[in-house]
Amino acid sequence: MLINPEQIIIGPIITEKSLMNQEKGVYSFWVNVAANKNQIASAFKTVFGIKPLSINTLTSKGKLKTDWKKRTPIQKSDRKKAIITLGKDQKIELLNIAK
Repeated sequence: MLINPEQIIIGPIITEKSLMNQEKGVYSFWVNVAANKNQIASAFKTVFGIKPLSINTLTSKGKLKTDWKKRTPIQKSDRKKAIITLGKDQKIELLNIAK
């Protein structure tokens, strides 16, 4: 399946753990569920201009929730997380939050 690089990276994950990992050069992003590691690496290189050292992916299955007003089950969609490791001298300046 062919996906545009702008459609692969959905957005950054902003949590306490991901912000602590950014100091180590490890960034977390929500990515398209259909994208593989090679597509994520090429999209990351085109969007940010940096070649990642490694990419780890994690797919979390969507939960089954209940809409209590209508008494119907709702299936949440699956999500895919990409944990991208950069070199020691590389940073993404857009995601740094001042302390």
